[in-house]
Amino acid sequence: MKRIIISHKLGETSAVVIEDAQVNAIHFSREDSPRLVGNIYKGRVKNVLPGMQAAFVDIGRDKNVFLQFSASKKFSVGQNVLIQIEKEEIGAKCARATLNIGLAGRLLIFLPTLGYIGVSSKIRGAERQRLHALAKKIRPIDSGLIVRTAAAGCNEEFLLDDLENLLKRWAKICERNSKKKAPALLYSDNDLIEKILRDDFTFDTEIIVDNLKIYRRLIENVDNVTFYEGSEPIFEKFGVAEEIFKINQRELSLPSGGQIVIDKTEALTAIDVNTGKFIGDKNFDETILKTNMEAAELILKQLKLRDLGGIIIVDFIDMDSDAHKKFLMNFLRERAAFDRNKTKIVDMTPLGLVEITRQSSRH
Repeated sequence: MKRIIISHKLGETSAVVIEDAQVNAIHFSREDSPRLVGNIYKGRVKNVLPGMQAAFVDIGRDKNVFLQFSASKKFSVGQNVLIQIEKEEIGAKCARATLNIGLAGRLLIFLPTLGYIGVSSKIRGAERQRLHALAKKIRPIDSGLIVRTAAAGCNEEFLLDDLENLLKRWAKICERNSKKKAPALLYSDNDLIEKILRDDFTFDTEIIVDNLKIYRRLIENVDNVTFYEGSEPIFEKFGVAEEIFKINQRELSLPSGGQIVIDKTEALTAIDVNTGKFIGDKNFDETILKTNMEAAELILKQLKLRDLGGIIIVDFIDMDSDAHKKFLMNFLRERAAFDRNKTKIVDMTPLGLVEITRQSSRH
């Protein structure tokens, strides 16, 4: 059974997704700091960089956004352009935008400007072929579809219902685009409750919420929603407060006494593994392997809970045994396959560094 715990305090909405008694995802949304990823804008080109096939686009914020385009596209200063944000601002780096619009539903992602058909990589075999054929059959002319993991086992009727909702949403965006002057926000994908219902809610999900306004909104859309009125903070009541605390910590302890240290920079995320005071009760090689295995499990969990994306470099403790190295890498690849977001364990360098690439939900 899946349970989603939602709390709203001091302008921040937090949601914790629990599956099989384990915290599987943590989401946050602040009213005073909305995220940009997924938003669609009617922007105005401010600068063109022909040599880079790129432009800076004004979307009505303090910083322009960076737009990369193909050689077949031509833009001029002052031109209006329909774009979607695909990467948040990070430090001094501006947000990144794309011309390839994608509208996500529960089962499908509608691609109004791109004639592409795809199926989630987590769906394999005959089911993958069946869904690809269905997507090809129902897609609107000159547009594309990506079938999401949640569509596995669904028939054509369910897919058509989801597509109809997406087409209505796209029609509203097009209408706003025709009426508004650039720069203008045409569509916001910043509604946390909508995202939870779209991406995390299933038929067997129980939702518990401590905010009356959110509760009333939820019961209009789904069943099995409970309003929490207890005096104890809701996250403490359901035993998830510690997990929320951990995702903001730089150093995290391992069960055996070692630790991992997570440092996020603009370019990448660096994670260091060390034994701490753990010396083990077996030989030294076994001690190192045990620490690295504990670290690997915790790292993959934190990548999901913190929604870390891009390049992640992990400095595991050096291992002399090739068999131990292979065992660790196989473990990482097997566990990474369970991440809903595309995660690739690239390789281990001669210096013992493991490179991971992950597609963040915010990118």
